[in-house]
Amino acid sequence: MDSIQKVLELSGFSQLNPAQKAAIDAGLLEEGNFVVASPTASGKTLLAEIASLETIKKGKKVVYIVPLRALATEKLEEFKSKYESLGIRVGISIGDYDTSDPWLTNMDIVIVTSEKLDSLLRHEAPWIHTVGLIVVDEIHLLDSPERGPTLEIVLTRLRQTCNPKILGLSATIRNYEQLADWLKARSVKTTYRPVVLYKGICFDRKVEFFPEGQLDLNPSFSELANLIYDTLDKQKQALIFVSTRKSAEVAADQIAALIKERVKNPELDDLSTKI
Repeated sequence: MDSIQKVLELSGFSQLNPAQKAAIDAGLLEEGNFVVASPTASGKTLLAEIASLETIKKGKKVVYIVPLRALATEKLEEFKSKYESLGIRVGISIGDYDTSDPWLTNMDIVIVTSEKLDSLLRHEAPWIHTVGLIVVDEIHLLDSPERGPTLEIVLTRLRQTCNPKILGLSATIRNYEQLADWLKARSVKTTYRPVVLYKGICFDRKVEFFPEGQLDLNPSFSELANLIYDTLDKQKQALIFVSTRKSAEVAADQIAALIKERVKNPELDDLSTKI
């Protein structure tokens, strides 16, 4: 299909990966709703882009729901850079909850949060009935006490008003079949990862990896410092999860101090002094 070829070309790929091929083979581009459960970085967004191009070709609008405003802005920049050259208009609506944003009528892809889409529905946005595809990024957030109810209500109302195709994407959902049943959707689950995931536990100055492997830590440093230094030495990135915003701030201060001790950059020192 030309939509697949065009998205692959604009994304810098020559072919679908195994997870993407499994979704296409399972009926992603056929009529009806669809749920994709696949690991992080397995190419779920590309599937949404392919489905979006197919929808736009039919003269319908695409609504792309994301959980965070920052993610919405990121998707806006990504989609505009890839698809504006094709004449596809991409818009974003994440702010004022007291307007129907009628200017979105002219957009082919509208990126929103579920809260903003709920507001647009309540203000009877005139373009809602032209929507042919709803992409729900991180659809497992239906289970979230804070955001789940709004997302559930939005999807329910859309199914009752304009009955668009719903494409749900998730890297973590386990009951994907139950969710697919609720949406009356086809579904596919894959375990494909482009990068091998190693799991390990840090305890008593060493990291035990499963099913095998071990990293011995330097007793002169804390466990956090060891892991940070190991990441820096390998010139890689680290993503650290903590339980609260305050914990994140404390951890960031600690890590910044560790990096400053390990990484010497005269230009940054000069800039810091000027600031």
